Amino acid sequence: MKKILLAVTTLFLFSAVYAQTSRVDARRNALSTVAKNVQLTGFEEGAIPQTISPITRATSRNFVGMTYYDLQTNGSMAPRIIAHSDGTISAIWTTNDGQTLSHRGTGYNYYDGTSWINSSSSTDRIENTRTGWGTITMVGDAEIIASHNGSNALVIGVRPQKGTGDWTFSTLQGPVVQDIHSSATSTCLLWPQLASVGNTIHLIACTESDTGFLYRGIQTCLLYYRGTFNSSTNAITWEEPRIVGEVTSSEIKSFQGDGYAIAAKGNTVAIVAAPGMTKNPFIWKSTDNGVNFNKTTFFETAPAGDTAYRSDGSVAIAIDDNGTVHVAMGTYWCYIESENASTYTWYPGVGYLLYWNENQRVISYNGSQTDADPEVLRQNGNTVFERFNLDCDTSIWGISSWGVDAYPSYGVGTVSFPQLITENGKVYMVFSELMEFPFVDINSSMYFRGVFATKSLDNGNTFGDISWLSFNKDCYYLEQDGWSLFPLDSTTTYEDISAYIYNEGESVFPAVAPNIIDGKINMIWQQDYYAGSEIKEDNVGLCSNESSIYFLSIDADEIGVYNNTKEVCQGLWVDSTAINNRNISGMKMYPNPASESVNIAFSAINAENGVVSVMNLMGQTVYTNNVEVNEGYNLINVPVKNFNSGVYMVTLRTNTGISTQKLIVK
Repeated sequence: MKKILLAVTTLFLFSAVYAQTSRVDARRNALSTVAKNVQLTGFEEGAIPQTISPITRATSRNFVGMTYYDLQTNGSMAPRIIAHSDGTISAIWTTNDGQTLSHRGTGYNYYDGTSWINSSSSTDRIENTRTGWGTITMVGDAEIIASHNGSNALVIGVRPQKGTGDWTFSTLQGPVVQDIHSSATSTCLLWPQLASVGNTIHLIACTESDTGFLYRGIQTCLLYYRGTFNSSTNAITWEEPRIVGEVTSSEIKSFQGDGYAIAAKGNTVAIVAAPGMTKNPFIWKSTDNGVNFNKTTFFETAPAGDTAYRSDGSVAIAIDDNGTVHVAMGTYWCYIESENASTYTWYPGVGYLLYWNENQRVISYNGSQTDADPEVLRQNGNTVFERFNLDCDTSIWGISSWGVDAYPSYGVGTVSFPQLITENGKVYMVFSELMEFPFVDINSSMYFRGVFATKSLDNGNTFGDISWLSFNKDCYYLEQDGWSLFPLDSTTTYEDISAYIYNEGESVFPAVAPNIIDGKINMIWQQDYYAGSEIKEDNVGLCSNESSIYFLSIDADEIGVYNNTKEVCQGLWVDSTAINNRNISGMKMYPNPASESVNIAFSAINAENGVVSVMNLMGQTVYTNNVEVNEGYNLINVPVKNFNSGVYMVTLRTNTGISTQKLIVK
C-alpha cells in the first residue's frame, strides 16, 4: 500500500520490503565498482562448508522479546528504548506472531531493576489492532507510544505509570490529503518518531505515501507536531502541524519514510531529514522548545546525472549539553539519471557513515563529488567510517562468485543505522556494519551485519577505537548431543571456533537510549540467523523464522575497549583484561597471495613456544609446525608451494593468545 520507490535495472534486480510494500533496489555489480581501499578476492562458490548444522544458543545478553516481522525501520531507527533515572528500562519493537500481517503491533518489555517482566518469547502487542513502527517517550512517569495503523491515523498509547497498568489509546489524524488523480482522500500519518521535554511532546510523521496524495504539493510530506500532555486526563493536545524545514514543493517533491530523526534537550528541539538521493540533508533546529525553527544544510548533494555519495536515508541526531546538534548519516555511492527517474543504480560495496556537528563546515558540492570523498572529508577534519577489517589484514573480503547478492538489502549502505548519545563533552555512536568473511549466512551466501560502537572524548573532534558489541564471546551452544559450554578464551584456536563463526548470526537495527544512566549505555537490537530481511520472501509480509530482540547495557567507558575490533582479529576472544595481557601482536603475512612461501611477521613481549598451523576452508589442517617465539620482532617462513590454490586460515598460537589471518595461495 505505502509506496516509496520502485527502481529497476538492466543488470540486477533485488527486492527489499519497506513498510507495507516491496521495493526493488537497482544496483550494479559492486565487484567492479569497489572503493579504492577495498580489495575483492574471489574463491570458488561452495568453498564454505555447507554441512554445518544450525546451532541454537542462549547468550549472556538479555533476551527481551521476539518477532516474526523482520524489519524494524525503512532507514532511521525511531526512539525505541528509555533508560529511566531509577535504573528501570522500557523497550519496544515491531512485533508479529507469524500468523497474519493483521497481528502486527508494538511489542513491549520492561526492566524493573532486577529482571525483565516478560521473560518468555511472547509476541504480544500492546494495541488491540494492527499497527507498526512504534516509538516511545516519557512525560513524568507516563509512557507514551505512537505507532501507525497504515490506513488513517497514528495510534497513540498512554499509560500513567511506566511498566504497569492499562494503556489508553487514541488516534491522531493528519491533515486531509486528496489524491490528485481522483476524489480519494486520506488522513493517514506514517512512520512516527517521538521526543519530549517536560510535558511538551515533539512528534514527526509522514502524510499518506501512496502516489498522488500530495500535501501542499509534496509527496509523503514530513510533518512536525507539538503537543502538550495533561497528566490529570492522560490526554495530549496537539497544535496544527508544520512541514519540517518549512520547505515548498519547488524545493522538495517528496520525503522518504523513516529518512529522518528527532531529539529534544532543554529548550532545544532538532530534526534531521534526508529527503532523498538528489536533495540536501538538513537540520531543522529550535532553541525555544519548538516555537521557531531555523534550517541548516550540512551536506550538499550532487544533482541527478552524477554518480556520487548520497544519503542512504538512515540518520541519527543528538543535542549536547551546550545545545549543539550532532548528526550521523549513512551514505552509498549511486547514480540517478534524472530528478524524476523511477530507477537508480546502487554500488553496494561503496559507502560510509558520516559524523557531523554544527561546529564543522558544510560539506559542499561545487560541480564535483570531491568534497564528499571519504579521504577528502578526513583531510578536512570530518569523521567517516567505512566498512572496516575485522581480521586486521590488508583488504576487506568480497566474494566474486557470489556477486552482488552477497550484500543483503535493507536499503542502506554498508555502514549505517547510526545512533548517537552526547553527554559531558563526549559523543557515543552505535551503528550496524556489513561484516566480512567468514561472517556469512551459509544459507543465502550473504554477509551478516553486526552492531558496533565508538566514542569521542572531545565532543566529536576525534573518535577512538571500535567495539564489536554484538560479537557473542560468552556463549552456551546447544548441539545435538546436548548443552555444552564452549569456552572462547586465550587457548581457543580457529579450528575450535570455525563452525560457530558461521552461526554468529545477524545483528541489526540498534536502538539506543538517548541518555547515560549510572555510567551505562543501554540499547536493543534485532538478531537472527538469516542475513537480510526475510519478509521480502513472503508475499504476505511475514517471515517464517523468528527474530530475537536483545538488550545490552555496557559501561560508557568500555566503548572502544570491550571487544575492540583491533584485538578481536588477533584471536583474543576474551575481555579487556586478557587483551591487555597478550604477548603476540601485529601479525602480518607477506607476500599474500603467495605461491612458494609466506613470511609471518609479528612482535612478542616475552619469549615462549608456539605453534603455526594452516587450515583450509573445509576445516582441514594442512600444515602445522612448532616454533620458538622470541622477545621482540619475529619472522617465520611457511612453505606453501605444495598447497592447492585457494584460501587458507593461518594461525599462530601461544600460551597467551592466538592470531589468525587469511592467506591466498595462487
